[in-house]
Amino acid sequence: MVMEEGINSMEKCSHGGQDGACSTCGESKSREEQAISRTLRHIRHKILVMSGKGGVGKSSVAVALALSLARRGHQVGLMDVDLHGPNVLRMLGLKDPLDLGAGQFRLPPEVLHNLKVISIEALMRNRELAVIWRGPLKHQLIRQFLTEIQWGFLDYLVIDAPPGTGDEPMSVAQTIPEAQALIVTTPQEISLADVRKSINFCQKVNLNLLGLVENMSGYSCPHCGKELPLFKKGGGERTAQTFNVPFLGALPFDPQVVEAADQGRLLELSEEQSVFFNALRPLVTYLTKVLPPTSRQEPGVLCFAVPVADGRAAPRFSQSSRFALITVKDGQVAGQELLDTPPELAEFPVWLERLGVTHVLAADLGQGAREVFKRKGIEVAAPEGAERPEEAVQQYLNSQRG
Repeated sequence: MVMEEGINSMEKCSHGGQDGACSTCGESKSREEQAISRTLRHIRHKILVMSGKGGVGKSSVAVALALSLARRGHQVGLMDVDLHGPNVLRMLGLKDPLDLGAGQFRLPPEVLHNLKVISIEALMRNRELAVIWRGPLKHQLIRQFLTEIQWGFLDYLVIDAPPGTGDEPMSVAQTIPEAQALIVTTPQEISLADVRKSINFCQKVNLNLLGLVENMSGYSCPHCGKELPLFKKGGGERTAQTFNVPFLGALPFDPQVVEAADQGRLLELSEEQSVFFNALRPLVTYLTKVLPPTSRQEPGVLCFAVPVADGRAAPRFSQSSRFALITVKDGQVAGQELLDTPPELAEFPVWLERLGVTHVLAADLGQGAREVFKRKGIEVAAPEGAERPEEAVQQYLNSQRG
């Protein structure tokens, strides 16, 4: 079994000791931390969708939120970390497993051109088998979702967590400290009691709370149009007021959403014809305002991209597999890192814009490329005789002071 092999491989390291007990494993973990850091730098906002208890429609809200953001043109990732009850792939009708034969994950299944999805179900030969894992294995899988999946640049990563405040939400909070939580509840008092625990969890682990959503808030009768309360109404808003957290809205029960999710046809459901998706629109608009998908350019900070080959500044990006990203604050170099040049150079200006790049230093750029960078507010300059990337940046700074 694939997962049994994964469990056995994680109990001991390949060098004969317990995982992390030898220097080689320590180095491997350090490389993993760096890989996670690189991935997270390319993701603008991380939204953890959680709930205090099951049965409140948390996964439906997470999937619908990801779909709505993607349909607005944003680059979106949807990561299902509900390892014991994953439903995301089934709701979207994704049935093909990922091929693990090469020992490395492929790209996650692409649903829309700007939506990527991953779930543990994609790794299972038999999706009906129970996942019987302890906390450390869950933690490691979540980290692998971040290191071995090629997410690229994302405006939003929506993370569907299991109910409660157990291993998976804790692993997300530890691995993605800049994640922000969105809590889903129903108006029932028993659900609201568990929501209070979720709010307390966010406070304890320093997880920023975006707000509270009341799902299944009512049901619109298809015959008379009268709105009927399935449970109660307004409990979510009162709880949000009590704990001084934003109330993001109430979502009605929609039989169309239930049927489409059960049949794996949620992608085919028209938002205009769904009362649930219509009610979700103000929430999505609010999130895009408080979490804008803008570039990372900071006022007063310059960020230089310099192509690099064999440790030296190269004339063009197509001749280099890496580029230096150098940050300058108050006229002084404040940080430098090496990043891989993306394989699709046509998308490179978008990558640089989202990294917050303000200047490109390359001697041999065509007029077309210069125009693209100019439209994105990125200045292009040609370094003269600089060997190292930092020398090229210093040369530019000196010329501006000149």
